[in-house]
Order: sequence, then C-alpha cells, then structure tokens
Amino acid sequence: MAKKKLSYKNLLIVESPAKAKTINKYLGKDFKVKATVGHIRDLPKSDLGVDIENGYEPEFTTIYGKAKIIKELKKAVPKDGNVYLAMDPDREGEAIAWHVKIALELKDPKRVTFNEITKDAVQKAVDNPGKIDDDLVEAQKARRVLDRLVGYKVTELIWKKIWYGLSAGRVQSPALRLIVEKEEEREAFNPEEYWKFSVIVKDEQKNELEAELKSKDGKKYIPSTGKEVEELEKTLGDSNYKVVEVSEKEVNRRPYPPLTTSKMQQSANIGFGFTSKRTMGIAQALYQAGYITYMRTDSISMSSKAIKEIRSLISKEYGEKYLPKKPIYYKTKSKGAQEAHEAIRPTDFSVNKAQIKKELGSAHAKLYDLIWRRAVSSQMNPKKAKVLTVKISPKDVSKPEYIFSLGGEMILFDGFRKVLGGGKAQEDLAQISQIKEGEELKKVKFEKEQKFTQPPARYTEASLVKALEKLGIGRPSTYATIISTIQSRGYVTKEGKSLLPTDIGRVVTNFLRNNFERLVDYEYTAKVEEQLDDISADEVQYVPFMESQYKPLLEEIKKADKEVEKEDVVILGAAEGEKCPECGGEMVIRVGRYGKFLSCAKFPDCKGMKDLSGGEESLDYDKYYKPEKCPKCGAKMVLKNGKYGKFWACEKYPDCKTTMPMLLNEKCPECGERLVERKGKWGKMFIGCSGYPDCKYIKKSKKKKESEK
Repeated sequence: MAKKKLSYKNLLIVESPAKAKTINKYLGKDFKVKATVGHIRDLPKSDLGVDIENGYEPEFTTIYGKAKIIKELKKAVPKDGNVYLAMDPDREGEAIAWHVKIALELKDPKRVTFNEITKDAVQKAVDNPGKIDDDLVEAQKARRVLDRLVGYKVTELIWKKIWYGLSAGRVQSPALRLIVEKEEEREAFNPEEYWKFSVIVKDEQKNELEAELKSKDGKKYIPSTGKEVEELEKTLGDSNYKVVEVSEKEVNRRPYPPLTTSKMQQSANIGFGFTSKRTMGIAQALYQAGYITYMRTDSISMSSKAIKEIRSLISKEYGEKYLPKKPIYYKTKSKGAQEAHEAIRPTDFSVNKAQIKKELGSAHAKLYDLIWRRAVSSQMNPKKAKVLTVKISPKDVSKPEYIFSLGGEMILFDGFRKVLGGGKAQEDLAQISQIKEGEELKKVKFEKEQKFTQPPARYTEASLVKALEKLGIGRPSTYATIISTIQSRGYVTKEGKSLLPTDIGRVVTNFLRNNFERLVDYEYTAKVEEQLDDISADEVQYVPFMESQYKPLLEEIKKADKEVEKEDVVILGAAEGEKCPECGGEMVIRVGRYGKFLSCAKFPDCKGMKDLSGGEESLDYDKYYKPEKCPKCGAKMVLKNGKYGKFWACEKYPDCKTTMPMLLNEKCPECGERLVERKGKWGKMFIGCSGYPDCKYIKKSKKKKESEK
C-alpha cells in the first residue's frame, strides 16, 4: 500500500507538546511540528543494561508506552523532505536527538538549537541547521552509564547489607552526605557564652544614642562572661565619652548579574518558598511558552540584542540617571559552564507579570517577575549610599583603651535597587551627622545582653544548591532531581525550610563513608564532572573513562561484601535498662525502614520490639484523637510508625488490616467529620476534612500580626 502523500515538506521534532505548540505558531504550512513527549529510549529498568565486556556498551530500549509515539513519528516523516531535531541545547537534548535518529531510522536529520523560543530564533535555527554533536552524545552516554553502574551495583550491596528498597547514587550520595555532616556538626556544637555590651549616651541636642563596644587596646573585643561584664562596668564607671573619630564615605553597590539556574533556584526558594523541583517546572513552562530563554545555564552573559532592549527600557521607564554610559557585560567564571548559553532572561521585556499571571497563573508570574527584575537591574547604575561611623571612648579611662561605635547608612541614589527592590531601608542619620570629633557625650546608662553562639544552620534547598554548585557536584539540570530524590527515598525530611537527615539517611551515609569513601568524596565527584566535560570536548575517550571508574568500584564492592555484616550496619548500640517485652532479654537500638526502634538482641529468634519514641505515651491527646477500638473487628488500635509518619493500626494485623490516620480532636464545621493534617502538592502542611473528597473543607491558617511580619 502506497504511503499517503503528506501536505508538508518538513518535520520538526521537539520533546514537549507545549514547546511544539509555541513553535508551530512561527513556522509556515511547509512544516509539521511534533513532540516525543520526553525521552523515548533509555536503559532498561529491571536489568543492568550495560555490556561491560563489550566496551561498556549501553543496551538502550524503547521506554514503555513510547512505541506508539515512535510509530506516529515514523508515519509523519516526509518522503522527500527534511527532518529537523530541535531538542534542548544541552547534552541531554543532544542525546534525545540521537535517540530519535536511531528509533526513526533517519539517515541525515538536521540538528537545530535555539536559546529562546521566539519567531526570529526558531527561523534562524531552521535556516542554519547543523548535525548531531557526537561528542556531546558520548558525554551524556558516559554520564548515564556511569550513574547506572554506580547506582545498580552499590544499591545491590545496600539491599544485602541493610535492606531491600534503599538506593545509592553517584551524585545523590555526596549531596546526602552534606546534609548528614551538617547535622553532625550541629550535634557536636558546644554553645559559648558572650555578651553584647553597649553604652547609651546623650549628645548636646539631648538625643540619646546607642554605641556598641567594639575593641579593647586596638583588638576586637567581646565580653565572654557575666563576671567580665561586671568588671567592665566598674572600670568604665560613670565616665562620659569623647568622640575620637568621625568617618564618612560614599559607597557604590554594583548591580547583580542576571540569573543562572542555580541562582534562580536559590532566589525562588528564599523569596517564595519554591522547591527546586517546582522552580524548574515553572521555568520550563515559561521557556516552552516562549517567555524566557533556556532555563538550564551557568552563563551570566546576555546577547547584545537583549542588552540594547533593556537599555532602551531603562531610559524610557526610569530615566537617563539610571542608565550607565556604556552597557555592562558580565563574564561567566564557572569552569564547567553550560555550552554557549545566555543567562536566564525574558525574550520580550515588554511582557509584564500581569500578562503571565493571566495566562499561566500567579506562581509563574512571580518567577517571571524575578527573572525580569534581575535581567533589567543588571544593566542599571550602581546604588549610592553614605556610610557614617562614629567612634567614642570613655573620657576618664585611658588604659585599657575601649572603643565603642555607632553609625548607619543612608541611600543617596537607589540605582539598580529601583527595579530589583530589597536592600537596606534608609536610615535617619540626621542625629549622628551632627556629632563632631572631640565632642563630649554624656553617659546615660549601660545596656548588656547575654547571648550564646549558635550551631551552624541546617541546609535549606537554597543553601544546598549553593553548596553543590560551589563543590562542583552535579550540573544545573540535576540540582532539582538530586534534592527531590533524597527526599522521596526517605533519606531527608523537611522542617520548615530546613533539610534534616532521617535515621536511615544517616545509616546509608555512614555505610558509604566507611566502605565507599571515594564515591561520596566531594573532590572526586567534581572531578568526574570535569571528565564528562572533557568527553564532550573530545579530550577524553569513553572506554578508558569507564574503565577508570568501574574497576575501582568493583574492588570496593567485593571488599565491603566480604567484610561488612548486616548487624554492624543496622544496630546502633545496646539499649541500657530496656528489657524485651517478649522474652525479657536485652534489647538493642536498631534502625528500620521508618527510623530507630528497640529490638530484642536475640532477633530473629525473638521478634520482640518497642517504639523508641515512647509510642502512645508521648502523644499529645489534647490535639490528637485516640480511637477506642477497631471499627471493623473491635480489637485494640495501636500506634505505628510508617513511611509517612505515625498512624493507627489494628493490633490483629495481618488478620485485620484496618488503619486510621492521625485524626485531630477538632471537627469539621461543615460536615462534622474529624479534621486531619495533610501535606499539599508542594510540601506545605495544612488542615483539612478527613471526609475528603466528599467534603473539601480546608481550615484557613491564621495570618501573622503586622508586628510579627
């Protein structure tokens, strides 16, 4: 049967239907735009999928459900026309283009890339097609195969030595180690006492001013004990203070460069509470709709065309005083920067957040506005401020020499902050600016406050991304996946914005540190990324690279398999004073799938266990409802700990499998069912009706008072 003649001469293939929809608006009737809907080929899920004996050759197979798409794409190929592969402009996009070429059996497809989905950019790319870059494909193949070998082989051992269902990864494991080590730092931290010591003085105009103690005999000085403060007060007595120095200077604060992937994720997390995964999903939608440039980039440079458009906007909307005489160019310093990308910026600066909100929603509008403000403000004049510092010393005490300081900053010109916002609020320096050197200030009283040093802050998603970038672990396209993976696997949990390691996360990290030190070493992980970059530059060859990575790993696995016993990993120590409820024997602290618990030392011969958290005795019954009996069989309901936290279960399990969530004592005002705490799509907790979906009541959270904001 003859193939039906197609109405177009050219087929352009992309990954996303949304991207296809946008591009379709820009190409004429001679083009058909279709999408692969993501990857179409990958390593098999249930098998290693790498022929180690034959040059580490990957055994790629069609992803489940993609055979139909491949069939449709084959039908769409014009007989005497051209096929354009327009996947994203990075290594992963290059690899997808190569997979499409293989799956569709294309002889000479044209490779086109663009950094923004606009009519000009798409048309220019189509008019100047290239070929698939085999070196970029090879680099992505190396990454995928190495990740599979590490993940598959080490995970097999973890299943054997800890338990089934856990996993390790080449990049996720060092990221988890960062979080675990931060928690260990906090636990080892010993707070130290110190005192903030100030003097309140009065000037000639009767203005009361506070000056803080800064130095003693020319060296930085902070009192460390209450006794020290008492002696200091005696030494200083009721002496008045003389002004020994008044310094005033103007400072220029330069604008920040436009956003990279990492900085976008950090800023969105700090400003809006967005997770990295959510930020990248929103950015992807903005890119595919044609509103921003490609969102995976280390570059901080912008095209001359974009800079010209920004400068015109600044001049028109904000005035010439905000416009530098010459454009500002930023040079990318990142060693492994993404291939020839721009920074993330709007494709059309006349599009505002109101338009984005109307089309895509408020979350998209927030991120777009952040991208817009960073790009525009990067081409504006610096902020100018006056910094005033006044140093005073007790008049009647010459030795030791104590220096107190007061001062502030006043904005003279807001510069780039006009668009970017933020920064310090303007302070009133009128009182301080009248003080002259040599002037005497009358002592009113001392102010003292006992403080203690604080442990290092836990990682948030923003600070973890910053650390990963600094250490060279992963690439911009991987940060969101790394963070979501270690959470979804139960290794890390969230408390507010902070990332905390779970018990099992710590067990896995300790196992890897003790047996696979190279795998979780930060420098080693960064070195691998550099070598992958070298493969993409045709400076390192695939097989020698794989040999150098796989053979040492195999030796480490053999050694750990031989030397490590499961009990050494999952038992944390003896539980002093605890007796087994089944046999009366000694108990140990054991780590299970859902955290620590007490287990009989004779396990598996005796299966007695206790909840380490105190079980039902530790529950707040003023808040939580305690079910009297199982609604199905009438037996007692007992408190259990699971993957998603505590829940009630029938004591006759497995004969009766009834479970209940942790219901609250508070009842739904609409239907009378009990309320329950839930986690929303983006990880935020809320209280809703347990009768959902029949009742969709959600309790409104109380707004903070103005004074607390």
